[in-house]
Amino acid sequence: MAGHSGYENMFEVPGGDDFVDVTELFAVGGQEMEPEEVLLMENFTMLDAMSAFEIGEPRLDSGIILEGQRRSAFDPLTPLLPEEVCWIMDRSFACEMEWHAGKTLSQSVFTLLFVHHLPDINPEYLPPDEAEDPVRPRWLITTVLRAAMLGLLKCCDLAWRELSKNKVHDIEDWQGEKCDVSLLEGINAEVVARMLDAACEWLHQSSLSETQVSALCDRLLLRKTILQLYRSNPLTDMGGITYHIAAGCGFVYRVRTISRVSIPPGSPAFLVVDPYIARRLPNFMPIRVTEMPAQDESWQALEAFLESWQEIGDLVASPSLLKWENAGSLRFALRRSVALPFHRSLVQTLFFDRNVVLGVYQAVWLVERFFEETIGHSYQSILQALERSAPESQVASFREVTERRIVKLVTSHVRSMWYNPPRCRRHLMKEVLQWHMLYDMMLMDVQEHEAPDVATGRLLSAIPRAAQLWRLSATREVILTGFQQELYAPEEKPLAYWYLASVLEVHIGCIEDILPAVPKDTAAHRELTFQSEHLAALQMIFTTLVVLTAGHITSPWPRITINFLKRYKWLFRPEFNELTPAEPIPDLLAFPTALKDFLLDEYHSPSESFLLAQNICTRLSYSSYEWLGHWGADRVEYLRDLANACDRLRGVSPATVRDLPTFNLVGLEWIPEVHPWLPTVA
Repeated sequence: MAGHSGYENMFEVPGGDDFVDVTELFAVGGQEMEPEEVLLMENFTMLDAMSAFEIGEPRLDSGIILEGQRRSAFDPLTPLLPEEVCWIMDRSFACEMEWHAGKTLSQSVFTLLFVHHLPDINPEYLPPDEAEDPVRPRWLITTVLRAAMLGLLKCCDLAWRELSKNKVHDIEDWQGEKCDVSLLEGINAEVVARMLDAACEWLHQSSLSETQVSALCDRLLLRKTILQLYRSNPLTDMGGITYHIAAGCGFVYRVRTISRVSIPPGSPAFLVVDPYIARRLPNFMPIRVTEMPAQDESWQALEAFLESWQEIGDLVASPSLLKWENAGSLRFALRRSVALPFHRSLVQTLFFDRNVVLGVYQAVWLVERFFEETIGHSYQSILQALERSAPESQVASFREVTERRIVKLVTSHVRSMWYNPPRCRRHLMKEVLQWHMLYDMMLMDVQEHEAPDVATGRLLSAIPRAAQLWRLSATREVILTGFQQELYAPEEKPLAYWYLASVLEVHIGCIEDILPAVPKDTAAHRELTFQSEHLAALQMIFTTLVVLTAGHITSPWPRITINFLKRYKWLFRPEFNELTPAEPIPDLLAFPTALKDFLLDEYHSPSESFLLAQNICTRLSYSSYEWLGHWGADRVEYLRDLANACDRLRGVSPATVRDLPTFNLVGLEWIPEVHPWLPTVA
């Protein structure tokens, strides 16, 4: 293992001239072996043996050392200038960010050879240096650089602990293989923090120049700040986290500008980074050698990493399902980069862990927020309405079953907003059935009640509608993310837009049925009112796109049918047959009739439809969404983005259906970076 006796010699293999010919010995030993029998020593597999031969595949050639890859032997005690130590610490931040971005530890953090030689630079085990170079003092390595490497490993350990909670998935979202290298699991983070402080104190008492001391301390304090962020609990110490975020951003700015360093070619600091270290470590899979990004890119990644903590703080300070759901969904709609796996895991842990929500509320809080933020009535008032219209035993039954299902569904739904996009989409597919099962159960239960008055009747009818709203929203997101993830073939897009328009029609009708029962002075009423207009605009857009893109459909009807059944198999699960019909039913046979009706409507104007949708989105963008808190601004940005997309489409759309033959369908391109769902003009 790296860092143990004999490990240094591995860096000199092959080399020297003391080889011994063992061919005859192997031949004699082979005579006693059975056919196809293989002998392998510990941590050495057939893959490792094959990796020693160059076959042209970089991942399988990871074990061969080509002439241009030979390196001088690494001596961890080679004297270094303060600028070289700064450069190595800069690379340590870059390696850490690359691991968070998805590389393996052996491709990132473990390429820093000091990580494997910590025992060799421990000052307690080294004799005094009688001829120490004052320009390159050994304590720069044994005290300063060692503290930085310990801080790096401890940060990776704390991140690894969160990532391994199965909120995000190993190999799919992040790489957890440690290659038998210690991440200081047994050392307390406070001890490492004190070592970083001690290194700063040592620097201030040294004879180095003020500029050199400042540059080194900036990097040590940045490492300590990141370590403190990993150690902190956003649920109890958001004030401290805000301080560390500000301090961290300040140190990054100083390192990038005031204390920026560069080292000359041939510096021994370059030998500290070995991109081929994976061949010397036990791995479960072939590792491709990758290039590290430029340091400026790493600083940008680190700044984004620090800013993500602030969003976590905003979420923790927002005990609202509406805010959490919008925070996740708007990130996708605005085409923002997916948060790092560590932060996505942390968000899920903070939201619901050990049957406690946000570290404070019991699980029933989710049920209370579900009803209050969806239909504007408290859970207590719903129970009272049920009690007024049904025997007490039925109320108890409703509570036992419904609460359990709502908690499970809401928890998984909110968490799914921080899955990677493909996994989020797959989860929503499964969720559609679960929401409909809840709707069916609540509908059957409510139908057994007899409302004593009109107000109670409206409230009872709204109860199952709450589950229906969530199902329709999930259905919409599944289809829309199919565009964003570029899953649809050209001839599938008209069908997707057509079914989307059908889903939105049912969704708008559901909102209209619920609104009379929702108190007007509630966030639920304001949200439902917004959604009714927002969904109406989307329906106009998608209906018009059905007409414009219908020319993509060129395959025979049997092939279209097969593709449709496969694409929407999540809506054709046999469990739906045992429940109340889940409107709208995905009936492909209704598509030709709907398309014919669109084409025969001579009063329909595609360009005017886009203009009307644009006007609705523009008007909505001037509204205030204070009930969404921090994410109200994101909704405004989303609406303006949607209005701009409508404006682009309006400019190329025909004025009437009669002008469709002159429409340039080839000119439409679906570019998720421009808009996640709508085409743009080439």
